[in-house]
Order: sequence, then structure tokens, then C-alpha cells
Amino acid sequence: MGAKSLFSTTGSNVRRLLQKLGDRPIYIIIILITSYTAYFSYYTILKHYTFHSTAYDLGVYMQSFWTTIHGYGFFYTSLWEGSLFAPHFQPIVILILPLYAAFPKAETLLILQSLVLALGALPVYWIAKDKLGAKAGVVFAGLYLFYPALHGINSFDFHPVALTIPILLFCFYMFEKKHYKRGIVLAVLAMMCKENVALVVIFIGFYWLWTERIRFTSCLDCKGLLRERDVVYPLCLSLLGLIWFLVAIYIVIPYFNPHGGFVYFGRYGIALNDLLFNIAGKASYILILLAPLAFTSLLHPAILIGLPIFVQNLLPSYSGMYEIINQHPSLLIPWIFIASVYGVKWLSTIRNRSIKTVSTRLLWMLLLFVIVATWIMSPSPIAPNRNMPQLTSHTTILEQAISVIPEDASVYAQNDVFPHICHRAHAYFTLSVLPIRIDFFQYYIFPASVEGRLYRWSHGGNYDYILADATSNHSMFKLCTDKRLERLEREYGIFVQGDGVYLYKWGYEGEPLMLGGK
Repeated sequence: MGAKSLFSTTGSNVRRLLQKLGDRPIYIIIILITSYTAYFSYYTILKHYTFHSTAYDLGVYMQSFWTTIHGYGFFYTSLWEGSLFAPHFQPIVILILPLYAAFPKAETLLILQSLVLALGALPVYWIAKDKLGAKAGVVFAGLYLFYPALHGINSFDFHPVALTIPILLFCFYMFEKKHYKRGIVLAVLAMMCKENVALVVIFIGFYWLWTERIRFTSCLDCKGLLRERDVVYPLCLSLLGLIWFLVAIYIVIPYFNPHGGFVYFGRYGIALNDLLFNIAGKASYILILLAPLAFTSLLHPAILIGLPIFVQNLLPSYSGMYEIINQHPSLLIPWIFIASVYGVKWLSTIRNRSIKTVSTRLLWMLLLFVIVATWIMSPSPIAPNRNMPQLTSHTTILEQAISVIPEDASVYAQNDVFPHICHRAHAYFTLSVLPIRIDFFQYYIFPASVEGRLYRWSHGGNYDYILADATSNHSMFKLCTDKRLERLEREYGIFVQGDGVYLYKWGYEGEPLMLGGK
């Protein structure tokens, strides 16, 4: 009887809890957001601890925050030999700086990004709730948090542009509710994350002008335009986005870039040739973005708000622009979800069917699609064919090697080690072994002299320490020519060694300290 009573009480409590969650779906959203934040914070921090974070996608921000806090310049980073504002205009980092000053660790940025991305479920829920009901709102919030491209963005280190996803969703929701001033404030906040966000903001304004097209055309024939706030605010939004983009590209970035100009224009050389490059890969990219929502995003013109970003990502030949394992889909996700909500609403109302009957079937279909897509395509360990990073004795040896480097020493390290030694002004790194990465940085970012900037130590520059991991995919030994190896052996001695990890010290002639018993 005791066991039966216990099970009966437990079952009753569970039923009451489920009923309470059903009555207040916002609780479900909070649980989903909390779970997502906890999981991806843990995953990305573990990736960093196991030396799977990279220089340009985490270390560059950590170093620029650290140098600013310690008075080495305005977001100075050795990776650009100048300010973080040289490649991108992202003043949002100024707002993040106090948080990083209080908690100067990689974990701060990784947890912040996971939390902000998770909060995007709130505007998705509200938008879907308004159009399809509370149940659909909960489903769409879940679809958002299980969306593979979102996992790819979250999994790949830290990028301010990722923070725009919930901000732009909130911005759209404010315009839908006609809270235009709040929407414009959110649009400015989003544009602070990266210069190309302004292109999306321009198209948000165009979209709302299109929704008010009858009123807009009628205003053109009279003097009452300024009295029509539903027309004036979208116009102002588009104008603001245009001015922001032009100022960022042609004034701010060239001012901070030591080579002048906007370096990423180099990606767009021969437009037609680049567009036709790797058609299969680009088609796969579109498929991966749209399939998890059963292509319902194509049923509403809100998807066109992301048109400039689709063009930006699909035009170059550089494959990193059309993959979901990085930050580049960030400015597409809001419009894919908003258009899907509107598309489901349209499907639910055709042929005079009730929204409740048809949308329920569609919601079950969408849930099935996103589960399958997450199972197959998510770049995180949510997919069964992905493994959670593991701390090993090798990572311990790397940490021990880093710990013996004096804080004021100059260090030259490879891509995956740089984020762990970047809290110093004189920290440098070598590129990945992948040829496409070398070509990209050589021709698109450092056209002046990739050799002089990235392989400085082989051309006469001296570093106090050089840290290399021969077991890594980013191993600098894979890039070293015989000339570089000769100089390394001639001018540097192995200070610490163990399990493929080598810490070289300038002018050292003693015996190496062996780590890991090897």
C-alpha cells in the first residue's frame, strides 16, 4: 500500500504540474530557455577547455577586451595589428566590456551568447501565439531552440552578430505591435553588432512599407505623409539603416583599418563566376536552412527581409559563407521563422478550414521535420553522431605548458591555442593548415604581405616563446618550411615538452622539462 500510495501521489503531482504548465505556457518557454542555455554554455565552455576554440572567433575578442581594460589601446588586437574595428564595425563590444571586465574569462562570452540566443524563443513564442494561438507559440519556440543552424552558430566560439537574432525578432515584434520607437531602438542595438545588419534593417523598413502600401501610395498624393506614423517610422528605419551602413563601410572601418577600406570586399571579385561556384554546396545550404521548418518559410514574403544576406552568403566562392557551422546564418534565422509562422497561418486558413484543425496537423509535421533535421544536421552533440569534447591528459599537458609562460612574455601559438594565451598584448598565432583558409586570409584580408604579418618569426621577428601542438589539426609544423624549422632549431630551445606539445624559448640551451612522463 505504501508503494501504491507513493506512485499515486507522484502521478497526481505530475498531472497537476502538467496542467499548470498547460494553463501558463510561458513556464514551458522559461524551462526550454533555461535548458538550452545550460546545455550550450556547458558544451561551448568544454570545447574551449579542450582546445577547440579558435583565434579569430574567440581569441580576438578576448584579447581586444583585455587590452582595452589594461590600457593597451582601443580594442587592440595583434591579429589585426590594430583595433577590433578594423574588419567590422561592432560597437556592441563597448556594452559588453564592463561585463568582461568584471569576469575576464572566455566563459563570460560563451555563456552570454548562449543565453541571448536562447532568449530568441520569447519573441518567436509571442509572434506565433498572436497568429496561431498559445499552443503553436510553444511549438515554434521549441522549433527555434532545436533549429540546427542555431546550434551551429552557438557552437562556433563567440560572435557579436549572433546576438542580433533575438534583437531583430524583438524589433519585428515591436513594429508589428506598432511600438515603433522601441523597434527603432532595438534596430540600432542590432546594427551595433555588425555593419551588415544595417542591410537587414533597411529591408525591415521596406517590408512594413509594403504592408502599408495602400496607405503609403495614398500619402504620396497628399501632404499628410508626416501624419501617417505607420508610414513615417518604416521610412525612417530604412533611411537609418542606409546611413548606418554607408558610415560604417566608408568612414569608420577605413579609419581603423591600417590598410584602409573594407577588407571583405575582396570576397566579391568576379560575381557571376563566384555565384556559379559550388552550386551543389549552396543549394544544400538553402535546403538545410529551410527543410527543418518544412519549407513553410517560402509561403510568405517576410523571408525577403533576409534577401541581402542570402545574396551576401551565396555570392562568394568562399565556402565558409554558406555553411551552418558558423555565424553567417545569424541574419537569416529571424526571417525564416517569422515567415514560417505566417506561412502556417496562411495554410491554416485556405479552403475555409479552421486554424485550430489544420495548424495542429502542421505543427506535428513541423515537430517531426525539426527532430529529424536536428538528429541529422545539428553540429552539436544533440545529434547522436556528434561527440561531446573530452578533457584528456593531453589538454592537461597543454595547460601546464601555458602556465610556465610569464605573463609579460610575447608568445607565438597556433590557432587553437591562441585563445588560451591571448590575455597579453603580444600574443600571435599561425593559421590553420587548410589551404582555403590560407588563400582566404592572404588574398582577402592581408593582401599587403601575409608572410610578413602571419609568419613574422621566420622573417627576423623574435618571440619570447613559441608554443606548438604537433597532434592538433592546426599544428604549425604542418606549415613550417625547412627554412623556418632550421631557424627554429637554431635560435630557440625546447623549454617544455610532452605528448606532442613543444614550448620553445628564445635562446634556451638547457634540457627540456618533460611533462606527462614522456
